[in-house]
Amino acid sequence: MSRGAPAATIPARLTVTELAEAIGVTPEAVRTILETRDEPGSPNDVIPGDLAMSVAAELGVVVVVEPRDLALEHLYELETRGEMGPSPGGRAGWISQGVAAGLDELDGMIEQVSEHWSVSRMPLIDRNVLRIALFELREDPETPTAVIVSEAVRLARTYSTERSGPFVNGVLATLAREVRG
Repeated sequence: MSRGAPAATIPARLTVTELAEAIGVTPEAVRTILETRDEPGSPNDVIPGDLAMSVAAELGVVVVVEPRDLALEHLYELETRGEMGPSPGGRAGWISQGVAAGLDELDGMIEQVSEHWSVSRMPLIDRNVLRIALFELREDPETPTAVIVSEAVRLARTYSTERSGPFVNGVLATLAREVRG
């Protein structure tokens, strides 16, 4: 595989098996590299995106971590620590900085459409997923609505509760109609 353009975009956390599938190798190949680094390598072990990128590179495959996942991690830091670390840069930085700058307005719009849920009562991940998606709906007209909503649902299912995907989907369906008509 070429070392030029990324071969795959991966989430910020994925299992050994998911990484192997994303880069087109066997889980054993991934496990072998992880073992040389004294990292867990069972098929269902979850590994962070930076380690996954490093393992993929060692296998000759270039991967990048999905910017929305990085933005979500950055916003999680803001909520849990009260401050954001260095911006991840690129699209992830644009998203996280835009959400942080427009937090009050985004939260107000989310609260208007989420029945019986104030933003402060929502699970931390859910509210940040909604903020990211709403920011993109407002500020990135080139990205189709369906892509933004689908990615938000994926983030909610991956990082939050079992019921988060349908909740995020419902709130965003209403917001998308309001923002994009």
